[in-house]
Parts: sequence; C-alpha cells; structure tokens
Amino acid sequence: MSARSRARFTDVVRRTPIDLALACQLIATEADPEAETADVLGALDRLTDEARPVLAAKVSRARAAGSQAGDTKATSEPLDAAEALHESLGLRGGYSGLQGDYDDLRSSLLPEVLRRRHGLPIILSVIWLEVAARLGVPAYPVGLPGHMVVAIGTPRDNVLVDPFAGGRRITVHDAAARVRAAGVPFSRAQLAPMNREDLLARVLGNIRVLAARADSTSTRLWAVELSLLLPHHPASLRRERGELRIRRGDYLGGARDLATFAEAVDAAEPTAAAAARAAARSARSRLN
Repeated sequence: MSARSRARFTDVVRRTPIDLALACQLIATEADPEAETADVLGALDRLTDEARPVLAAKVSRARAAGSQAGDTKATSEPLDAAEALHESLGLRGGYSGLQGDYDDLRSSLLPEVLRRRHGLPIILSVIWLEVAARLGVPAYPVGLPGHMVVAIGTPRDNVLVDPFAGGRRITVHDAAARVRAAGVPFSRAQLAPMNREDLLARVLGNIRVLAARADSTSTRLWAVELSLLLPHHPASLRRERGELRIRRGDYLGGARDLATFAEAVDAAEPTAAAAARAAARSARSRLN
C-alpha cells in the first residue's frame, strides 16, 4: 500500500461510522495494489439493484397478507429482508463460503470475494451489511467466537442469517450450537452488535493468522501495521511488529518496537517487558 493509501485508511477508520467497504478495499490494496482501483462500490450497488425488486415483492406480499387478515399494523420486514437477501445474494448471486476459503488470502480481500463470489464469513458479512444499508434495511454484524453472522433488523427485533451459508436463516439455538462446537460457552451477550473497528481488527487478525501458518512475514507485517492504525489496538501488536521487523532484517526498527512494547506493559507484565528489552538489545547488537 502506498503512503497515500495508508493515509486514507487511517482517515477512514477514524470516522464515525467507519465505511466498511472502503476500509476493506484499502486492506486488499496491501495484497494487490490494483485493488485500490477496483469498482467495489459499483459492484455493491449492482447487487443492491438486483436485491431491491426481490425485497419489494416480499414486503408487498407480506403487507397484502396482513391486510387480508385484518392486521394492517403487522409487519415481518426483518424476515422479508432476510429472505430477500438470501434469495438475491445467496441463491441467485451465488455468494457463500467454501471450506477451502480458510486457507486462501483472497478470501479475506473484499474485491476478490466480490469477484469470486465466495470467501470468509466476515467478508461475506460485509457484503450483506453493505447491501442491506443501501436498501435501507437495518442490519448489524454479530461476531460469534470463530464465526461471523449478520442480524437483519434491530437488536430488539431481528433475524439471524449466515452469509457463509448463502444467507440462510439461523436460530439462536443454531448460533449457540456453533459457539459450543468451538469449545466456548454460549451467552446471549455474544449476539450483541459488533462495532466496525472490532470487525476490521478481526479481518486483519484472520490475515495475520493465515500468514503465520504460511510463514509469510511480509503479509503478516502489513496486517500488523494496518492493525496499528486502528484507533484502539493491543500493545502486543507492537511486540509482534518488532519481532517481524527483526526477522526481515530491520533490527533497529524492531528494537524500537520491542522497547515501546516493554514500556507499555512494564507495570502489568514485568516478565514480558524484560524479555522484550532483552530481545531489543540482541537486535541492536546485530548492527555491530
């Protein structure tokens, strides 16, 4: 990513609300500079245009059915919207996930997922959220442990859908079973709206994990560096960047990061701070 693109990323993630589509596009630019010129917004607009008549038809039928039943105030709009997005994006558009996506960096890059029509749950969720917003449908991300889903509606009245399964509707019991399958106790608090900064941190975290498995220090490094540009981030990222810089031969830069980490955690984690300072001294010694 160019200095200009990183400056744009910094600006985007500090706005309220964060423009998820643009932020994800700028993340993709790190892996492929051509992603910066990809027509991501146009692609999302086209998906919205395809979904709009599907939603309109479902809402119209629901209101007609309510009128015939004498309940003119009744509405099932969250369900109608969920079904419309499932039909338009999932069934007609073919957007869903494949098991092999978890081992493919492209599955974390929004322009690639829009092009290939499959990717990780979190990027597919971004597509669902962006199309819902363009349709005027309230929706929010739900960051379950190990999986991302979308709630169509408000926290008081919503339908859960799984974009990785093409937007298929899931119940709270389904969500709880998935959480427990990941070895984590379930609580209703896990269904709360996830904020956009945390969503982006999770996107970058996925990339860091994949890069670590593939031992791709260059990919892991840019994911860490973008994570450090988010308004809030753990001090451990500074240590991670320091270690990566040292592995790539930037001994002085790595030593600075380790020293900064040590200073930040000295009071709470003295052992970790001491280890970081020792690693920083070792890195500096390699300059002689």
